[in-house]
Amino acid sequence: MKNKIIALFLLFIPISLFSGIQEETLAFDVYHKPDEVSTILKNWGKFYPQTCELFSIGTSSAGRDILVLQVAGEKNDLASPAERPAAFISANIEGTHLIGTEAALMLAERLLSQYGKDEQITRLLETRTIYIAPLLNPDVAQHFFNSPLYQRSRNERPLDEDLDDLIDEDGPEDLDNDGFITEMRVQDPEGKWIQDPSDPRLMREADRQEGEKGVYKLLIEGFDNDGDGEINEDSAGGVELNRNFPHDFEYHIKKSGLYPVSEAETIALVKFLVKKPHIAIVLNYSSENTFLNQQQTGKAQAAERKVKVPERYAAFLGLEAEKEYDIQFIIDVLKGLDVLQGMEIDESLVAMIFGLGPAMGIDNMDKPIFETVQKEYKDALKKADLDYPVNRAKGVIKGSFTAFCYFQAGVQVFSSDLWAVPEPKKEEKADAITIDKLKSMSSEDFIALGEEKIDAFLKDQGVPPNYKASGIIEMVKTGRLTPPKMAEMLGQIPKSAVTKEGEHPDSYILKWADENREDKGFVEWTPFDHPTLGQVEIGGFIPYLRMNPPLSLAKKTMEFHTDFYLNLLHRMPELKMTNAHVEDIGDGLYHVTVFFTNSGWFPTSTAQGRRSRAAWPIRIEVKLSESQSIFSGKRITNIPFINGSGDVQKAEWTIQAKKGSKLVITATSSRLGSVTTSVELE
Repeated sequence: MKNKIIALFLLFIPISLFSGIQEETLAFDVYHKPDEVSTILKNWGKFYPQTCELFSIGTSSAGRDILVLQVAGEKNDLASPAERPAAFISANIEGTHLIGTEAALMLAERLLSQYGKDEQITRLLETRTIYIAPLLNPDVAQHFFNSPLYQRSRNERPLDEDLDDLIDEDGPEDLDNDGFITEMRVQDPEGKWIQDPSDPRLMREADRQEGEKGVYKLLIEGFDNDGDGEINEDSAGGVELNRNFPHDFEYHIKKSGLYPVSEAETIALVKFLVKKPHIAIVLNYSSENTFLNQQQTGKAQAAERKVKVPERYAAFLGLEAEKEYDIQFIIDVLKGLDVLQGMEIDESLVAMIFGLGPAMGIDNMDKPIFETVQKEYKDALKKADLDYPVNRAKGVIKGSFTAFCYFQAGVQVFSSDLWAVPEPKKEEKADAITIDKLKSMSSEDFIALGEEKIDAFLKDQGVPPNYKASGIIEMVKTGRLTPPKMAEMLGQIPKSAVTKEGEHPDSYILKWADENREDKGFVEWTPFDHPTLGQVEIGGFIPYLRMNPPLSLAKKTMEFHTDFYLNLLHRMPELKMTNAHVEDIGDGLYHVTVFFTNSGWFPTSTAQGRRSRAAWPIRIEVKLSESQSIFSGKRITNIPFINGSGDVQKAEWTIQAKKGSKLVITATSSRLGSVTTSVELE
């Protein structure tokens, strides 16, 4: 009897107590090594077996697993995780963005720990599948934990960069044994660099127009290991993964790779996305910040000097449709248009307008979505009192994963770099122009400010210098532009970083490092007797300073982005059949109308996805019994897309059937799942 009682008691003790498995709770006070990240994910897979599954999508160049955690709630009356609409949380494709890995882990932990406790998260996981890849580039990430510390961005693929039939033979060394690989400044008559007058620790290029002459050359700390007269020209590794994707790929640039998707890591990632067509949104943690800077860093280029004018533009420009014109002639025509006054007219603009190169901007139909999210992000940053230098946000680079997801895969994608060195807060004068003041300013009051004050405001906003106050005032006078519209535009366009007159652009970084980094944010320049260069000085900013702060300084922004990303996940598109109407029109005929709605906030597909044919339409199928036939309409019909926030589309048929029989209608889309309804014909 006693043994039976013990056995019964053991049934109610969690298995984890016997297996030694414990819930992985993270303090987020230190960065985790790649093998530690793997251990955390494996422990979660064991501790939450009903909620998550861990699998490898491939291996890196050095053979490390690229792990993805699948998180989905379990409920019998719902589709399996593979059949539900899905989201992909990706992080650290660069390998240098360690803070992105920690943020992805924080988001994963929130989902796992709050399932069954938080109502919104529970519903999310019972209707969606969330894939989380905290570390897409484990090989490069490992170098953050090696000694000496060197900020390396290329994967482990061997590469002969200097074409001497030797591979990775001339990389950097820690000459002064301080644990960091920084820079060497060498006095040289051919040098382009000088010490900044405001702080001799900082280096800047000499301005020849101001009569300055370069004094120094700047080199990465190290020797000439192969004796070819060059230093560190063939260091270890080959390809930057975040430049190896197809969109606007940079051919003939070695660090981009031999060809698009040439690397084991990028191949694995693209295959994963292809095999998971139900992924509807990608939320990325990387060095790019699409919330603050939607601009592509590249420029569209025309393939030929002679171009044809598309018919939709020909009449407006007074040119012949489909006739070939020299591209410079087109530029001159555009420069003569009043509507483009104040814009820089160049080959890039012509290529973009006429669609002569790769798409370089967000589709006009998608822009309202991105702009709304952008505004929400900025407002939320301000409300959270996070000191992010908005003007310095980095846009989408050529060949990046973010660009691939939007332009090729056609899904909603957002990316955040999470943190950047904060700038000192500026004191605004009471009479200074601000974007907030513009929102309520009349055209007359704006014009009365005068060109000098408006030009100063534009400069302070980091607006490119080709936008002059005179042209903007003229547009306001003619009604083509209003101050509120200008405020809206300034809130959306990327701006150049702003510095005070004569101030080095890195001055604020140096000041921040001095005040916040106990582990030396800057290595003071120290003399060193170099065997081939003679007397040099070694110093400079420590590796990773600008990207990965001490986590004690980053926890607030990681929590902010966890909340913001969860908010976006809750707004994913959701297909529903809201109503079905049957009308008996006699002679055994029934007119059937079914209404479909998207109760999510995002549309069911992006316009770019539809344009690139990467987004599947909603497939509506009528399943007929033996006694039923279609009198009018199609058994299978498509709805291209449904906008968000309750937009409604309908499908109609005339069915010949017995009174009282039932008609089954199914709506399916890979990124929306499947919904079915049964309609009684009477």
